[in-house]
Amino acid sequence: MDQSQPSSRATAAASTRPALLTPEDVAAQLGVSRKALERWRCTGDGPRFVRLGHKTVRYRMEDVEAFVTGRLHASTAA
Repeated sequence: MDQSQPSSRATAAASTRPALLTPEDVAAQLGVSRKALERWRCTGDGPRFVRLGHKTVRYRMEDVEAFVTGRLHASTAA
C-alpha cells in the first residue's frame, strides 16, 4: 500500500468528523470580535468550545449553531 495516500477508512472517518473552526472564523460568522469570544469563554456566555492545548481553542459548527439557536427571541419582553 502506498504510504503517501491515506486509506479509504481514514478518509471516510475524516469526512464524517465535524470541522473545527478557529476563533477568527466564529467571530466573523457571528459578527463579533475575537476579544468578545475570549470574554465569553471566561464567563461561559458563548458557544461551547474545544481546548486542544494551552492556547489553542476551536469550535464545532454544531455548537456555534446551537448557541445562535438558543438566542432566538420572538419579542423583546423578558
